[in-house]
Amino acid sequence: MTETQATFANDVEDAEPGVGPEDTSAVSYIEPGSLVEIRKGNTYAHGVVLGHSYLNGRMWHLSLISTGEVIQHVESDVFIEVPRMADGDLTLRAGTGVIPMDRVETNARVEILKFLREAEKEINKAFMVIGRKNVMLYSRVRAKVPDEWASVSLSDAAKMVCDYRPESWPTLIATHKYIMGRPIEFVPHMHSQRIALTYDVRPETHVVKLQKVVDMVRNRSPELEAFIEKARGLILTTREKASESWDEPPNRVVVKDITFSPDDRTILDVLHLAFRRTRSSCTDPFSGVVTSIIKRIGLHAHKMVDDVCLRQFLIEIGEMAPWEDIVTQRKELNLDLTPYKESQRVRDQDALIRRSLSLLQPSQTKTKQPLGPEDFYDRDPVEHLRHDFGSLPVYVIDDLGAEELDDGLSVEPVLNEPGSAWVHVHIADPTAVLPPTHAISEAARQMGSSAYFIHRTWPMLPSSLTHDRLSLCSRSRKGEPEPVLTFSFKVDAEGNMVGYDVKAGLIRNVKRVNYDSVDQLLGKEGAQCGYPFGALQTPGASHVPVLETKDVENMRLIDDVTRRSRQRNRQTLNPFVFSASMATLVATERPIHGAPIIPARNASYYRGFPSLTYQVYSQVKMERGSRLFVAECMKTACRVASRWFAAKGVPMLRRSARPPIALEDNRDIERLVARMDEDGFVDHSEFLQAKLHIPPVEYVLEPGMHWSLGIPEGEGYVRVTSPLRRYSDLVAHWQIKDALLRPKASTRPFTPGWLTNYATEVFKHEKLWKHSDQSHRMQWTLMYIKRFLDHPNPPSDRIDPLQSLSAYITEPSKTRDFLTNQLRCHVPSLGLPAVIVTPRTVNIPVGQCVNVKVKDIQVGLKAQFVLELCGGA
Repeated sequence: MTETQATFANDVEDAEPGVGPEDTSAVSYIEPGSLVEIRKGNTYAHGVVLGHSYLNGRMWHLSLISTGEVIQHVESDVFIEVPRMADGDLTLRAGTGVIPMDRVETNARVEILKFLREAEKEINKAFMVIGRKNVMLYSRVRAKVPDEWASVSLSDAAKMVCDYRPESWPTLIATHKYIMGRPIEFVPHMHSQRIALTYDVRPETHVVKLQKVVDMVRNRSPELEAFIEKARGLILTTREKASESWDEPPNRVVVKDITFSPDDRTILDVLHLAFRRTRSSCTDPFSGVVTSIIKRIGLHAHKMVDDVCLRQFLIEIGEMAPWEDIVTQRKELNLDLTPYKESQRVRDQDALIRRSLSLLQPSQTKTKQPLGPEDFYDRDPVEHLRHDFGSLPVYVIDDLGAEELDDGLSVEPVLNEPGSAWVHVHIADPTAVLPPTHAISEAARQMGSSAYFIHRTWPMLPSSLTHDRLSLCSRSRKGEPEPVLTFSFKVDAEGNMVGYDVKAGLIRNVKRVNYDSVDQLLGKEGAQCGYPFGALQTPGASHVPVLETKDVENMRLIDDVTRRSRQRNRQTLNPFVFSASMATLVATERPIHGAPIIPARNASYYRGFPSLTYQVYSQVKMERGSRLFVAECMKTACRVASRWFAAKGVPMLRRSARPPIALEDNRDIERLVARMDEDGFVDHSEFLQAKLHIPPVEYVLEPGMHWSLGIPEGEGYVRVTSPLRRYSDLVAHWQIKDALLRPKASTRPFTPGWLTNYATEVFKHEKLWKHSDQSHRMQWTLMYIKRFLDHPNPPSDRIDPLQSLSAYITEPSKTRDFLTNQLRCHVPSLGLPAVIVTPRTVNIPVGQCVNVKVKDIQVGLKAQFVLELCGGA
């Protein structure tokens, strides 16, 4: 393997070492014959895609580049593509091997290389035209407000920098090259530049500040020397205070006799700006000044100045809290980092809700007009259609600290049909109040879903509206009936779903209980979590509620019905799911805030750290007892929704997933089926050893299969059970309401075309939040472990799970540097992915277990757990 091939065959850009197959979708596929620009690290090349391969559940593209090499790379390494540039038959004849297998492949590659050379000549000509025009693109596209980011599309930029054929592919690629050569002004999309073809434009103040600090460093200005001296003293103080306050609660201490001058603040602002994610394939304009300043201070001389070092520097100078969350500060998440009580965004939302409520009038005194962005429904649109469930008990079962209560369950045995029962899944009904035209609905669409993090929660819908009006139990507490959308299913004695219905309902007899209490009432084994560093310090108060005998009987019946339904459902497709351990932290007090959003004039330092408990869990250990039957009811409600939409002829997006494909031996799937437990779970390490391709989840209009849930082709799965925290569920509810109100209508609020376009939006949000959650939990768990290891005075009796660690290999060995390889692995006792650094001669097969010890913990923009072997495999 050449150096270029090794560079591109490295890991996915910014990917965390996860435990499952990499997310893919239809947009991940690049058609063979496409001309592409591929970037990795400081290397970039033009190439033609020859084909694809699958490795460890991930799609790799194989491209012939202009040097004559065939490189293996992932879709996110492609920054721009021009489809169908090379003839399809020619591309097929070229093969996909590292070297051509015969004269046919050789001749085909020679023809493709000739095309590539000509293509590069055309790109270079276009680049020279751009250079001759000498347009200052940045000044034309930057935001009018100096502190704000802007964006520019590739097509718009090409029209500004080139008059000659700006829409042609050579000009577009040359314009992309021009923009990528100006990293101080432009930033490409973090994950999908090929799809977005849009660049972020840095705020003018960022550019000006960076230039000013570059000049300070270059000229060794007195202002910089003064800052360095001040920073040195602060860092020494912070280190002393951190050691003496290690086990104290978190606290920020203002140093009243040290203030930051405007020049100090400019330097600090640039250091903060440097601590932002950039693609490794792009030049970092901040790296030089950061390295120079930190080296000149002289207190981090033994460290390489990277993002890990910069984070530690910002903490020790008092600009970041030691527990500062990094992920939620990402620009693309657009989260309001201000404390809830101080948030202007929250105040604006609450004011909007008050205005909307004040506009409500009895419908008979109000002229019918189109709803505006501040108009709630003046009355429940389906009030006259609601089925009143009367005194039927409805059980809202959730965790003790749950903030958004979406669902409740009730059950009715069928008279004269022994073993048969109707289960009703009652879902909170925000669309009784909230139309799709409201500003709150639009904000929910932009966010996509609620965001749950260890230190804080950001709800999709405003808390004041959810807690007072929308969440289940919010109205019953006041003695009012609760509007719901109810998904009902009838199960017979054999576990078959023999009936279903969807209706708008009213529930009155609502009883809130928590999972652990229900498990105790039913005498069931509940969810089991591991606590490798010690159990919860302050466990939540869990008491068994006082329920009538009939309530316990009802919950036993729900459990029995869903168990039979689950078993019957599993017989259809016999799916398996791997279960890997995962880690999280439980905070004694939330929210946990970091450094002030608005920079302070005075210096500060931090003492102590939040009280946290390290928790390890897995799906197989969590989906037990009441959690299992609640989860099964939610899945069945989504199946009911799909059936109902299909029966009514109403368009809706369905979540679909095909069965795994054996890449080498079809018996691999048979072996996994033989090893799965009664609930369909297989061991993660065994799953990895079976070389399978897991087809990506898709959103489709037709009722497709969802293999892992046991849902066959023709039934489908529509998410409807979380409208308080997932916008796609709101869309489904609005569509259902319209079908209930206008059963014979030929058009619907959300057309097939709109839904198809919206599917791309859903993919984007799901991928963003999933990757953010993985990165966030990796950062916090590794912060916890690093503090455990660095404790200046550890208690003599503390539990130390790091003394005896084992891990199983999750991916084949890859080159790390000239002397070492790295192997991705998973540490089950800690619930963490990691990398093992080994000599180049060591190769351990996927799935094998090895003894390991901690080598390094890196917490920067990306957190990484680095291990080394400490014994035989």
